Amino acid sequence: MFSFTKEQKVLELASINFGGQPGLHPTVLFGGLFFKGKLDFEIAGTEIQKMLDISKKLAVPAIPDLFIKKEQDIDSILSFIDTILPHNHPFSVDITDPDVKVQVLKRLDENGFLQRVIYNSIHVGITEEEQNALLTHTPAMAIIVAFNPKDKSPDGKIEVLENGANLIEQGLLDLAKSCGIDKLLIDTAALAPGDMSGAAIAALPVVKEEFGLPSGCAIHNVVEKSSWLHEFKDAKQVVDQASNINVSVFGGDFLLYGPIEHASTVFPIIAWQDILVSEYAEGYFGVSPSAFHPRRRFFNDSG
Repeated sequence: MFSFTKEQKVLELASINFGGQPGLHPTVLFGGLFFKGKLDFEIAGTEIQKMLDISKKLAVPAIPDLFIKKEQDIDSILSFIDTILPHNHPFSVDITDPDVKVQVLKRLDENGFLQRVIYNSIHVGITEEEQNALLTHTPAMAIIVAFNPKDKSPDGKIEVLENGANLIEQGLLDLAKSCGIDKLLIDTAALAPGDMSGAAIAALPVVKEEFGLPSGCAIHNVVEKSSWLHEFKDAKQVVDQASNINVSVFGGDFLLYGPIEHASTVFPIIAWQDILVSEYAEGYFGVSPSAFHPRRRFFNDSG
C-alpha cells in the first residue's frame, strides 16, 4: 500500500471526490451502459437504480458510463439519463467515433449537462475538430487515456502525458488544459494480454507520484480478452470482477469495472478492499477516511 510524496489533488464533481492519498476517499466506480442492439431504456434504468442503491448502502461512489455509438441515438440517450438520474448526479459519456464526439459535446451543452459530465475520453487520436468542440463545449471533467503505442511501459505512459511522445504536438495534459478542462482523470490504458497489460496497474502509483492526479483504468478489459479463461467459465466471472481490486491495492482512485449489471458483485469487493486500505493508511500514514467511505459506514470508530 502507498503514500505519495507528491501533493495529491482531490477533484470534486457534484459531491463525488476523486483522488487524494490512499485511504482518504473510496474508489469511484464507473458502470458501463453499452446499449447493444436496441436501446432498452427500461432495463438500463433498472440497472442504474440498482447501482445507485448499492452505492448509497456501501458508501462507494457510482458513475453511469454511457456508450454512445451513433449520432441518431444521442438525444434519446441524453433524455433518458436526464429522466433517470438525480439532476446533480454526474455521468460519463464514452464515444469512439470522432464525428459523434463532436455532436455529443454540442448536445450536452444545449441540454445544460456540461457541468455534470465526465468526457470519456481524450487520447493521442484526438482530431482538430474534437479539440475545437471541447474548447467550445467544455465538459467539467475528462478522462485522459495514457496510451503510447510506441512504448507501453509506465514510462511511455508518462511520456505521452507530458510531451505527446512525438505522436502529437503537445502532451495530453497540456492539450486538455488548452481546451479549458481543469479536472482530469488519468486512465493508464489497460491493453490486451501479452501486450504489456500489467503496465496499466504498475502505472497507477507512477502517475500519482509524478502528477498528483487521480488515476485508474479498465482492467476488466484485459480479462475479457484473456481467451484461455473461456475454458474456465465459473472462474472467469470471478477473475473479471475481482481483478478490479488491483486498482485500489496499487493506489488508484477510480475504475471502469465493465457492464453495469456487475454492480452487485463489484461494489462489495471494492468496499472491502477500500476498508483494508483505509485501516492501513490511517494506522501507518495517519490518513483518516472521509465522511463518505465504507469504513465509516461499517466501523463507527474509524478516524
